[in-house]
Amino acid sequence: MSFSARVKVARRLRFLPHPLFASAMHALFQGEVTTLRRPRTYSQLLAAKNLRPQPPLVHVTADKYAVRRHVAERVGEHYLIPLLQVVDDADDLDLDVLDGPCVIKGTHGCDMTLLVPDPADLDHEAVRATVRRWLDTDFYREGWRETPYRGLPRRVVVEEFIGDGRTPPTDYKFFVFHGRPAVVVVDQDRFSRHTSTLLTPDWRELAVSGPFDTAETLPPRPAALEEMLEVAQKLGTDFDFVRVDLYDVGGRVYFGELTHNPGGGLVRLRPREFDRALGELWRFGMPLVDRFVRR
Repeated sequence: MSFSARVKVARRLRFLPHPLFASAMHALFQGEVTTLRRPRTYSQLLAAKNLRPQPPLVHVTADKYAVRRHVAERVGEHYLIPLLQVVDDADDLDLDVLDGPCVIKGTHGCDMTLLVPDPADLDHEAVRATVRRWLDTDFYREGWRETPYRGLPRRVVVEEFIGDGRTPPTDYKFFVFHGRPAVVVVDQDRFSRHTSTLLTPDWRELAVSGPFDTAETLPPRPAALEEMLEVAQKLGTDFDFVRVDLYDVGGRVYFGELTHNPGGGLVRLRPREFDRALGELWRFGMPLVDRFVRR
């Protein structure tokens, strides 16, 4: 069954109580049946964590606007992408004052992003219609019941478009367990020929795949990698697990977001042994073994 077919089936299961829904989703996307009562693998631990009440800091940092204050306090305001506007009503967006490339995004969920390379080309009514749809969306209820997003204020931010202002910069996603970065996922060309490459923090490629193709050549090691690892460590220290998304633009590091339930917990990693190894890292602090490094 294709991923899109699984999504259609999943949408029909939203009537189920949360524990049954979580188990059904895990079976549908991970291909294994479990009650999630004794989670062992990374994907099981994500799903099980999502069934529990979340600490207040998880909700704060899942909010793409509220997290800015947390990041400023933890690592410094200079890591934040410049903020142009924040609104909770589509009619309050001031599109006429935008005079350079920017990004419009919802703060209370995922897949709510508009890239604006040239504001002069904007269809204002179409943008406001899209933003209204975002603001009308309860991402917790209408998505996969990801608990970090439950009850978040519905807002939209406008930020500067960092990089060349035309294409998104490479996205570096640091998987941080108990404050220690363990895996780096490098997402390139996210809105065109999306590739996703998994590496160790010392920049060795892992023989692991997810839903997207791996880049044909090893992504270049970013100039600010050591600084990025330090930022990821500091932002991840408050959680047993979190994904810290960062950018390196000309050697300057920018913060992207904190994600507590990557891919809704539905992404199947291959080989399955890697899922188990990440679970052991999460539970016991056991480091990843070199057998996952591509030779």
